[in-house]
Amino acid sequence: MCHWVRFGGLFLFLVIMLAPWGVGAKEAPQLTLPELISLALQYSPEVKASKSETRFAQEQQNEVKGYYYPQLDVTGITGVVPNARRPYVQGRNIIYPDPSNRLHGVNIFGRLDFSVIQPLYTFGKIAYRERAAAKNVKVKEAGVDAKRGEVILRVAEAYYGLVLAEQGKDAVREARTYLADTRDRITRLLAINSPNVKETDKYRLAMYEGGVEKFAAQAEEGAKVAYLALKALIGYGPNQDFKVPPELPNPAAAPGTLDQQIRTALELRPEFTQLKEGLVARQLLVDAARADQYPSLFAAVTAALAGAPGRDQNYDPWIYDFFNQAYAFPVVGVKWHFDFGITKAKIRQAQAELEQLQHNEKTALMGIPVEVAQAYGKVQENYKGSVGLEKSYVNARRWLITSFSNFDMGLGKMEDIFQAFEKYGVFRGDYLLALYQYNLATAQLDKATGAYRRTLAAAAPPPAPAKAK
Repeated sequence: MCHWVRFGGLFLFLVIMLAPWGVGAKEAPQLTLPELISLALQYSPEVKASKSETRFAQEQQNEVKGYYYPQLDVTGITGVVPNARRPYVQGRNIIYPDPSNRLHGVNIFGRLDFSVIQPLYTFGKIAYRERAAAKNVKVKEAGVDAKRGEVILRVAEAYYGLVLAEQGKDAVREARTYLADTRDRITRLLAINSPNVKETDKYRLAMYEGGVEKFAAQAEEGAKVAYLALKALIGYGPNQDFKVPPELPNPAAAPGTLDQQIRTALELRPEFTQLKEGLVARQLLVDAARADQYPSLFAAVTAALAGAPGRDQNYDPWIYDFFNQAYAFPVVGVKWHFDFGITKAKIRQAQAELEQLQHNEKTALMGIPVEVAQAYGKVQENYKGSVGLEKSYVNARRWLITSFSNFDMGLGKMEDIFQAFEKYGVFRGDYLLALYQYNLATAQLDKATGAYRRTLAAAAPPPAPAKAK
């Protein structure tokens, strides 16, 4: 008895100590589709990689801008050099104490050469490339939006798949309830030899139960896969959990007409932005390649400082001593490059790239409207289908409930319950599938038209206020 009292006291102590942990445990938060999309866009390595491409393009533009400004080149060298003393006049002769054909000891020397070059006029070599680089930045920015669209669609697919699987699990629980009630009725009536049931009803019921269990396994595994996909997309770890809303959004007709949707795609699709800006960039690069045929004017300052302790300085302006001198002077010059076919080949290469992009634009103009039309048609098709199937499954449920009531009152047959249950399961499954396909088609239409970019623009943080100068 004493042992049981001690055990009970220990158990009560553990319950009291662990109670705060149970009370304080947080329930997994419920995340909506916009919240999941926001998390996925913040985490996505693909979006971050696209942003890195944009930063690379911006630095390319900064590189081109740098050619507008002076460039300084400094070269420093050191080494050994023969000693040399200045010549002197003796009588009518000039005496060279250290002639160049003999070695009279060596010493070190140091020399620095400076040149500062400022472009003055380049016939557009820099300006065309700077404008092309600016257009390339816009191309890469549109590429970021295109990658965001892909991430948004993947999140929507996983999200709607998870909600569909959760609703499928609810349907399984409801079906099991109906089947359990039916089994109770069959068992009870067979026990009293009622003429309203047959021995074969048990086998037919078991057949339906097997089908429900198969559907339950599919829904369970589908929910696991979709949940893991969502966790991967938003960057959640193994110990981070969340829930989603229990039902798929109600359907609504696709906004606007097909022509309006196509015009939206032509305006907002990032691919069209990339093509438009890319065409301008390619034309500018063609102009820049042509400008390479012309000279470049520049101003420059060249300077040198050299000294060798073992050599005397010579101030004769006609004598140039590489190892012992100092000078600096400004110049204005022209640089003109000539070659035999290289520049012309580069011009033709730029023209070929421009033509390729022009053909790509025509291909997009042909293909994207078809893509929009397909997505728009899927939205309309699944909207009408889900509206019709909702009526079917609601009335099938009423039929099932009425069949149970009639059977209990002795007015119906077990065959009526089986038929109603079968039709209810079919129509409810078809309705949920049509609702899933409708929501997925809506997400695909947003991507096909680029309408998601409006949402991204609305969700973007406001620009920081300018600082007072």
